[in-house]
Amino acid sequence: PAYKVTPSTTVGEYRRDLIKNIFSTLLNQRLQELTQQENPPFLYAAVSFSSYGRGYESFSTFANTGTGDITPGVSALIEQMEKVKQYGFTTGELARAKKNILSGYERAYNNRDKTESVNYVQEYVNYFLRKEPTPGIAKEYQLVKELLPGIGVPQVNALANKLKNEKNRFVYVTGPETGVKNLPDGKELLALIDAQERAEVQAYEDKDVSDVLLHKEPVAGKVLSKVTNALLGTTELSLSNGITVTLKPTTFKNDQVLIGATRAGGKNNYGVADKYNAEYAAAVISSMGIGDFSPTELRKVLAGQSVSIAPVMTNVSEGFRGSSGVKDLETFFQLLYLQVTAPRKDSALFNSFIQKNKSQYEKLGSDPETSFIDTMYRVYYKNNPLAPVAIPKSSYFNNINLERVLDIYKERLGNMKGMNVVIVGSFEEKTIIPYIEKYLASLPTGDIKATVIDNGVRPVEGKQTLLVNKGTEKKGMILELYYEEIPYDAALDMKLEALSEVLNIRILEELREKIQGIYGGGTFASVEKLPYSRFRLVLQLPCNPDKIDTLVNAFQHEFDMLATNGPAPGYVDKVKKQWIESYRTNIRENGTWLAKLLEYKLQGGDPRRFIEYEKYVQQLTAKDVQDAAKLVFHCKNQFTAVLRPEGK
Repeated sequence: PAYKVTPSTTVGEYRRDLIKNIFSTLLNQRLQELTQQENPPFLYAAVSFSSYGRGYESFSTFANTGTGDITPGVSALIEQMEKVKQYGFTTGELARAKKNILSGYERAYNNRDKTESVNYVQEYVNYFLRKEPTPGIAKEYQLVKELLPGIGVPQVNALANKLKNEKNRFVYVTGPETGVKNLPDGKELLALIDAQERAEVQAYEDKDVSDVLLHKEPVAGKVLSKVTNALLGTTELSLSNGITVTLKPTTFKNDQVLIGATRAGGKNNYGVADKYNAEYAAAVISSMGIGDFSPTELRKVLAGQSVSIAPVMTNVSEGFRGSSGVKDLETFFQLLYLQVTAPRKDSALFNSFIQKNKSQYEKLGSDPETSFIDTMYRVYYKNNPLAPVAIPKSSYFNNINLERVLDIYKERLGNMKGMNVVIVGSFEEKTIIPYIEKYLASLPTGDIKATVIDNGVRPVEGKQTLLVNKGTEKKGMILELYYEEIPYDAALDMKLEALSEVLNIRILEELREKIQGIYGGGTFASVEKLPYSRFRLVLQLPCNPDKIDTLVNAFQHEFDMLATNGPAPGYVDKVKKQWIESYRTNIRENGTWLAKLLEYKLQGGDPRRFIEYEKYVQQLTAKDVQDAAKLVFHCKNQFTAVLRPEGK
């Protein structure tokens, strides 16, 4: 049941909330571990102390079992609850949770003078609505450091004791109207829970793992040269194994380092036979851990450290993305070294990945909008088997072979020749270079074809219309795409973005406010360089199906007016002002710099358009937007897809 609660205003109440947070975190970690076993009982599950009503609190459990039999999921969820009620948590689990909590507060404290305004806004909203105290990160960090040592296993397990004798519960199941296997009614569901609560359970086994990531030290390479780029404020390093590294130290955050790596290549290197092996290679490898460690074991080893690393494969590129706290940089580089040299093979975790995804996407096609997007993409790309995956299907995962995935990963990401690594954030060059020489300059760099591959996939030509009737709800969708191959031009890219912004303003004013026929949506436009150069403008409008024809005509009219007369006075100035305000914020974010530097390494380009962005924005005119509108509105390729309910 939900209990009435009051805001925590004392140190004792803050400690109580901290214990609740630890309890939920530990139980959620156990539930997550179940999703990583072969034939997992659910896709994901979670617990929380929350309520649907403000001022009240209850203990809630949740599990998503896909569209399969929910019995194993319910049983597994209740079994984990019973383990906690009867045996509690272990000292090892609690120790790791404390490390993670302290690390999170420490990083927030270190960045306290660089906190984004949105975080303060949320604090003030919580105070206004819920009277939640706002002592500030300095005070909270101090309290956490003082309180954590005094919180032991008995204090955390005491929460489980409160749940032992609770007899009031509300249980519900939601899902599709058809296609769910063996769905019990209310009495059967309660009986299932009661039976599982009476069943004998074994205590959770918290296995110890080695805290040594690398058992053999790499043979360090060397930095062969350094070149500074005054415009970008970067240093370019050339390593002895052919890797290049771009360093961009910043003061935007006091405790944040972002790392990326990129190189031409990616999924377009593979044909139809390997389409799904390549498509999901990075995800499969990530699901199995690295080196000697499964994801669960790795989480234990990295307790208290702020590091992450993941492989990335797009259609035309490959590399890695990651982040680190300042004090954890060596650990990060060790993880990157393992990610390249020691992808982990685990058949059980591979099967878990396959089963979870098959279950998750099994009934996705029954959703009208999802089915519409899938149909639209197939028609748009002329049923080309190499077309990009828009909507995953359960059947796709039957075509993934573990051995082939490992081969593809090692081919593309186990060889770092020609890789461009970019490091941005709060680090010092003299501190980070020894790690670069030891862990990056030692990575393998053999022969590899590192070029952008154009696999020849092209959309349908001419003006095409697709009508789809699906579903019974009063929901519609309009998708329009304008596209044409054209030489890449950065100036045209900005003009097209401005065109999209002006169109979005008009869509808001006319289609939403006056016609009142759309629920959201808008346009997006760009000139894309890879794998071939073309422009594209996409319109997406979730809408009232009764007003589809009116909305299509209204958008065409607005587009035609822009191409014929240009934007009305004030529209371009409004866009330019918004862009400049966003730029002044974004240019002081590490993520912006990482993305831009990686883009230049992969695609080239003139960095002055980024550094002197405001100058180029100020040069933008209403005629530029009109010219872009003429180019797009009168282009030879236009694809219109419309979703209506059945019978409409």
